[in-house]
Amino acid sequence: MIQPATPAARRSNVVLLGWAAFWSGMAQEMIYPLLPVFVVVALGASKTKLGAVEGALAVGVTVARLATGRAVDRGGSPLRLTRASYALSLLARPLLALAPSVAAVGALRVVDGLGKGGKDAPRDVLVAADAEAGRAGRSFGLQRMLDTLGSVVGPLVAGAVLLVVGRGESGLRVAFALAALPAVGAAVQLARAHDAPPATPASGARRARLPRPFWVLLGALTVFGLANSSDTLLLLRARSAGLSAPALAFLYAAFNLAYALLALPAGALSDRVGRRPLLLVAWSTYVLAYAGFAVATRSWQVVGLFLLYGVYYAAGEGTVKAWITTLVPVDRRGAAYGLAAAASGLLVLPASVLAGALWDRVGPRAAFLTGSLIALAALAVLAFVPTVRTRPAAPTRPGSATEG
Repeated sequence: MIQPATPAARRSNVVLLGWAAFWSGMAQEMIYPLLPVFVVVALGASKTKLGAVEGALAVGVTVARLATGRAVDRGGSPLRLTRASYALSLLARPLLALAPSVAAVGALRVVDGLGKGGKDAPRDVLVAADAEAGRAGRSFGLQRMLDTLGSVVGPLVAGAVLLVVGRGESGLRVAFALAALPAVGAAVQLARAHDAPPATPASGARRARLPRPFWVLLGALTVFGLANSSDTLLLLRARSAGLSAPALAFLYAAFNLAYALLALPAGALSDRVGRRPLLLVAWSTYVLAYAGFAVATRSWQVVGLFLLYGVYYAAGEGTVKAWITTLVPVDRRGAAYGLAAAASGLLVLPASVLAGALWDRVGPRAAFLTGSLIALAALAVLAFVPTVRTRPAAPTRPGSATEG
């Protein structure tokens, strides 16, 4: 039986898991900004295939999110699920250095996706269990900040590797192989983390239903997911504007730095003004950024749009998770986090294939304008459907803030 950790130990999980995310984010982003060049240029694949590869990762993410979210709600150990999921990703990423074909890249990305998605719900449950009443936004903002700081360091290291080793295929493969090193740091932090007690209802008690406001929010997230194609297409857009492979890595580091610097303040702001206003800001920023990517022609414009895109991530990612914390009973959080993550992740495949196909057949303007218009539809659901603004029937924990 899992024993509850002491309050001090539980509070430390927010930081420990944040630093695990830092090292994992560093490994991920040593690869991610270089992947479009590797797939399209080094391996000679089309943009449609690039979209399919990243969509395949999203399918793995979605399957794992649903499975581990359900497992947590049925009494599974959140920490064990988190550790196992991290292990999958941290092993799969450096193996891309040996990938001989697009098919091999796709297979490794699926494995990475299983790890990437598998950790989300159990890790979020651990963080939510430690979040002080009314400060879930700040706790998740801290998570996003540390995770994203790793995503700043990763591209900088990758860019430096390319400058030293070379910008060709061999340099890309060396950068991928070195992504194995941050795994050690992530493993150390995960080894120090503490489990949370199983979120199971008392004997004879019925499991609480997910409330209607959550389902409305989930519907809005699903519509938004169809607009949210893989960010590799944004990097490819930057390359088409004249940026080299090392410049792409440094640009992605700058984007993540903007995200990291704003994540904690945005999370704290959502604790004060509510989750819905912050999410409206986030999605409005996404609409504007994608419309900008559609018409941008110069490299400085793309750089500015990437920084604006960082505002979307900072205001949106942690806010959704904090909102779910206040909408959903404790014993259903695992399923809720899994469903919310799956709502967007499941549609990355069709969204990425659609965007890639539009780019191949019509051009980048059509691809990004389509994404902007679909995101605008999701924004309308969030803004005008009244149900999502209602308060939950019961707080998720004593003294917690309710919102809508």
